Amino acid sequence: MANSSSSLITLTNNTNFVAQFVVRKGDQVIARIPGVDPGGLIQVPTADTYQVKATTILNKNTYQTAPMNAAPGDSFLAQVIQVSDQGTYDFDIVEGAGSKADSMEFESTTNTPVTFSVLKDGTLLQNVTVTDNFTSETLYVGDTFYIYAVINGVTTSTITTNNGNASISALNNTSALEADFFHLQLNQM
Repeated sequence: MANSSSSLITLTNNTNFVAQFVVRKGDQVIARIPGVDPGGLIQVPTADTYQVKATTILNKNTYQTAPMNAAPGDSFLAQVIQVSDQGTYDFDIVEGAGSKADSMEFESTTNTPVTFSVLKDGTLLQNVTVTDNFTSETLYVGDTFYIYAVINGVTTSTITTNNGNASISALNNTSALEADFFHLQLNQM
């Protein structure tokens, strides 16, 4: 199953150029690989273990929460809390159960935009911004993976799979009409 903690998507670069791979699960970016050398490979864990932190600006001061663990089915409410006896504010996230098992939901009670950063092992994968208080943004995290690569400045077509253990190769196109083009191939396991 794709959510298994041992699931890995294998990405192999069989071109003559560095390949930059991007892997999404639903709408969520789960990996941005800056460069796989020609002949190289990398494995991307597909387990649903992430962290979320939030950032906002209030009265010209930037507030940021500590990262907290996140998974599909969670909701996150960012809120500014007044600490009257100190004359300051605290900025915090309250985690709860979301309304959809295949999504993460983000909401804010602040009157300033809040950026929720989704991280994997401390590395930023993507941001979700909630611009108005009590407005919710949803990040769909289904069981379908979408993979593409940028090779020598050219973006390949996106390949789609439901297999969390898929093996994908970046290849040179060899036909006369497509020389100097690249494509991704889903390898049979």
